[in-house]
Amino acid sequence: MNLLIQAGGNNEIDFKPVFEMLNDELAKIDKSLEIVCAGGYVMQLHGYAATMDVDAFYNSNAEIEAVIRKVGDAFQMNRPDEIWLNNSVMNLNRKPPASCYKPKYIFTHLTVNIVDLEYVLGMKLELARTKDIEHVSSFIKHNNYDKPFDLLSQLRDVGFRNIDVSVLFQAFGEAYGIEWLEKFYRDNESEIMKYS
Repeated sequence: MNLLIQAGGNNEIDFKPVFEMLNDELAKIDKSLEIVCAGGYVMQLHGYAATMDVDAFYNSNAEIEAVIRKVGDAFQMNRPDEIWLNNSVMNLNRKPPASCYKPKYIFTHLTVNIVDLEYVLGMKLELARTKDIEHVSSFIKHNNYDKPFDLLSQLRDVGFRNIDVSVLFQAFGEAYGIEWLEKFYRDNESEIMKYS
């Protein structure tokens, strides 16, 4: 089954039929599941690159994992080393507070929540991998963010207190170029010193 759709000129994966089948399979075993999606799926919902997997916070067991695998097999979405829906994000990040996510789909046995995009940015800045900084940089440029301290304040408001500001500045530098970053440093030297 082809789940690739065109949305605003971008390719994306329509996960609704996948979640519907997951709900049906959960109903067959009389289990309920609530997931809090983060990562690429959330970014896709905001117009960024398509993803074939869904990183989510959820409690699992062998029975739940078997159902998730079955659904992924039906849609040919599983990879040899990873199933389409996984909670490995829990190994690297803490579960977001309820104030940072909202329901996307509510079925009889499955609730699919999505985190705010800012929460994904905070997760990516804390991890600070090259690809994560590239994603944050793309978001910054796409949304015309030009105030690093404002973004930092927003991220701290949702619980990200350990972001390395140099990583944030690096993302802004990649978004707008070294000249922009140099000017920002000159104009905000005293404020930047508070973070060193």
